[in-house]
Amino acid sequence: MTGVLICTHGNSAPELLKTAEMICGKQDNCQTVAFKMGEALEELKAEMDQKIASLSGTVICLVDLKGGTPFNTLIGLKEKSPAIEIITGVNIPMLLELFMSRNQLAPKELIKMVIEAGKSGVYHYQEVVPTGDEEEF
Repeated sequence: MTGVLICTHGNSAPELLKTAEMICGKQDNCQTVAFKMGEALEELKAEMDQKIASLSGTVICLVDLKGGTPFNTLIGLKEKSPAIEIITGVNIPMLLELFMSRNQLAPKELIKMVIEAGKSGVYHYQEVVPTGDEEEF
């Protein structure tokens, strides 16, 4: 089973996991890291390293922001753990797709589906205002 690490600024990571688990159930082989304001980079790196080591299989790491501290720290850890994959812009649709498909798909295909789920999960609802020209059935 593909491992999952979610790391974000603040407490978003554990809260995103809780939300996803409300929808698709408790997840194994998954860890979160909450990067706290004022936390030393070495502390963050050590926590990420430890949690990645506790996961089995390929580890897909989801972070909130490209270029942010969690992302940059994972880039540095990739040298030590080349099997990790890093995806930015984590959201609930991405997590749901990942959790529901990670036992069925190879990592490369899974990553494509997770990214597509993240993109298609962004939607702008616009109410349709009747013009009076509609036909009634």
